[in-house]
Amino acid sequence: MSAPLAIGIDLGTTFSAVALVRGRGNPEILPNAEGDRITPSVLYFQGNEVIVGSYAREAGAATPERVVEFVKRHMGDDRWRFVLPGSRTGGEGAGGEVGWGPTELSSLILQKLKHDAELRLGAEVTQAVITVPAWFGERERRATVRAGELAGLKVLALLNEPTAAAFAYGLANPGPDRRVLVLDLGGGTCDASIVGISGRDIGVVATTGDHRLGGKDWDDVLVQHAASAFRERHGLDPLADPAAAHALRQRCVAAKLALTRRDRVSLVHDVDGRTLRLEITRAQFDSMTAHLVARCESLARHVVVEAGLQPTHLDRIVLAGGSTRMPMIRDMVRRVFQKEPDTQLHPDECVAMGAALLAAIECARLSGESSPVDLRTQDVTGHTLGILALRDGALRHVPLIPRQARLPAERVREDFCTSQDGQATLDLWLVHGETDDPAACTALGRFEFHGLPPRPAGAPVGITFRYSADGLVEVEATTLADGQRLPYRVASEDFPLAELVAGRLPADTVIVLDTSGSLYGPPFDLARASVTRFVQAARAPNRRLGLACVTASAGAVMKVPLGPDVASVLGAMRGLLPVGSSPLAALIACAREALKASVCAQRTLVVVTDGLPDDPDAALEEAARFRASGGTILAIAVGARADAGWLAELAGVPEGGDASRVVAVAPEVPE
Repeated sequence: MSAPLAIGIDLGTTFSAVALVRGRGNPEILPNAEGDRITPSVLYFQGNEVIVGSYAREAGAATPERVVEFVKRHMGDDRWRFVLPGSRTGGEGAGGEVGWGPTELSSLILQKLKHDAELRLGAEVTQAVITVPAWFGERERRATVRAGELAGLKVLALLNEPTAAAFAYGLANPGPDRRVLVLDLGGGTCDASIVGISGRDIGVVATTGDHRLGGKDWDDVLVQHAASAFRERHGLDPLADPAAAHALRQRCVAAKLALTRRDRVSLVHDVDGRTLRLEITRAQFDSMTAHLVARCESLARHVVVEAGLQPTHLDRIVLAGGSTRMPMIRDMVRRVFQKEPDTQLHPDECVAMGAALLAAIECARLSGESSPVDLRTQDVTGHTLGILALRDGALRHVPLIPRQARLPAERVREDFCTSQDGQATLDLWLVHGETDDPAACTALGRFEFHGLPPRPAGAPVGITFRYSADGLVEVEATTLADGQRLPYRVASEDFPLAELVAGRLPADTVIVLDTSGSLYGPPFDLARASVTRFVQAARAPNRRLGLACVTASAGAVMKVPLGPDVASVLGAMRGLLPVGSSPLAALIACAREALKASVCAQRTLVVVTDGLPDDPDAALEEAARFRASGGTILAIAVGARADAGWLAELAGVPEGGDASRVVAVAPEVPE
């Protein structure tokens, strides 16, 4: 039985390509069903059919609202959707939301590439290596893997695009040791990597990039220039109509391509019988896009510095990506590095060919066979991985694995511990970033480890942080006492860092207000006054408050949902009357549920009661559940009959421990 076929896929912003290694280990491009060596990464929705490729791009001239392009720029952003006019549902895997997300759309492109490869090979393709920009983070990489899986592919590995190009270059150029800069400028992304090539060993030394910089940005400059000229000449905006805007973009793309070969081009565009004839010279185009070239230059210079080198230390400057054909990019390379750029690689195909090489290696490794490719690669991390932690009263990013660390990379920390007796969960907030300011970092999510065995506060927990060979983040927690591995869930992937770091350490607080009849009269006045003082003292931009109490119509409820509006809590308290029973257990459960999804650093219950609940034991059990999740309880005792010992147990204060979490309010309200 023959081994499963494994292809290499360059999933590009504007074009994609597929390659395969067969025979003696040389990669070859697999043309698509139309006979083209590259496939436009464009989708066209025609009724119930989705068309990918050249026809989809051409269809945009008539119905641009049914065409979607540049999906790769949205990878990892689940909030972005492509919605057809009149559409009420998404595609398969859209999670019931309206429209298609970038992962689902990318999977449709991959399905086309897979189908065409199978058509060309006459056999089923089940495995692939997919390339990604070196600067892609965790979310983008996970989304790419998911897109491959939705397309019916086992993703053997993710490979950084400049590393793939270096792979292809190393195979074609065996010889003495070299230090190479790979500058990969595609349709939507730009990466720069320093690579050391020693025989068949290819090691990335440093990498950087910008996944919002590519040929599309040069197109946009021409589109805006032509649109401005049209408005000035005819008083009409050619971008207002989608069909006219699509046609103008296609003409500008053609003009850009022509300017790689000619010194000047004429751009002609018609809208509603009005015609624009605009001559554009290469010198004009260079001037209009100088800021984009400067961004490429900055990336190239920066990665050289991060590698600890000087421009003169480099042996080759290898160009990859179709946009490196632009003369201005090659002129920049000559000026900065005083070398002629190496253009022997096909800029549109080399990334897919490098991916095919790794696919052959991985496929052979999994099957236990010898690899037809004698190359080895070593990549590095593109982002520093860290956690959020409280330092000197402020939330800070604490780095764990630095960027440019060799992959795979691992860091073990054994200085984590529980903060509450019987704590059952442990929260970690993971981020990517190169500064200790969390607001300048990218959130990866709140990882909630659960299943901690009941132990006193201070029980040690070991956390292993890891980058896989694909650059994917992995986290593992174990109890140091017995080595038990803890399960976890990502409780939130989109917490607002800017809000978390505003002012003091953020907190969500629910006030649990006892409104039982035993508080009628002066005790309830004291309770209201005490809560008012607490609420006013808790005013802060990064703090949210809620109010849980018993109402005659609904029982134990969140009277005021969590939010920043202090006035809502104060207003709701003024309308409350102490009547009926005292179901504190139900109130605490209600408040605990409201705080369950909180992504703040502190979760607090302020329980205001006379300490005479309907079911004291049930209330203590609910309080213990909340504390076990890492929450804190402050008990405010109102009235002379309050049981101080029971309230201390409610707040989780051990005998002889810190009694500041139990405040007595009788008969005066404390300052």
